[in-house]
Amino acid sequence: MDTEVHYRETQTFDQPWLWGLLGLRVFVVLARAARGERSTRETARSLVPVLAAAALVRTATLYTEVRTDGIHVKFAPFHRSFRRIPFSELADVQSMGYSPLRYGGWGIRWRPSEMAYTASGTTGVRFERSDGSSVFVGSEDPDELLAAVQDASGREV
Repeated sequence: MDTEVHYRETQTFDQPWLWGLLGLRVFVVLARAARGERSTRETARSLVPVLAAAALVRTATLYTEVRTDGIHVKFAPFHRSFRRIPFSELADVQSMGYSPLRYGGWGIRWRPSEMAYTASGTTGVRFERSDGSSVFVGSEDPDELLAAVQDASGREV
């Protein structure tokens, strides 16, 4: 069943400090190899995890859509399909700030009764469900996301 998309946002990990740390690690490994402190095999063994982490960070993308049947969230490559939050399950929706320190960083974060999907930034929307659980979705424009939820659900949330 196709549903109309009212809002779509795509976010990636674009924090310069993260790329700086990965680049610094590569530089250190290659500098040690150039000075003869490491063999080619040791250098390769040191670079593989760093390059794998860089590839993962580069491909990790948070997709958020508001459709006529609910909020859809997918964090590629970890999710193969969208996770849906039906409007009928929502008790409250609010735009709010996000503290990476509180949640332990960006990405998919889980606590009992609480999920967070973030790729960057410090803002998003918290979707509280009728059962008391909640889902926080990072957004660069949380007010627009909130307005799309109100428009698509046909009710003030």
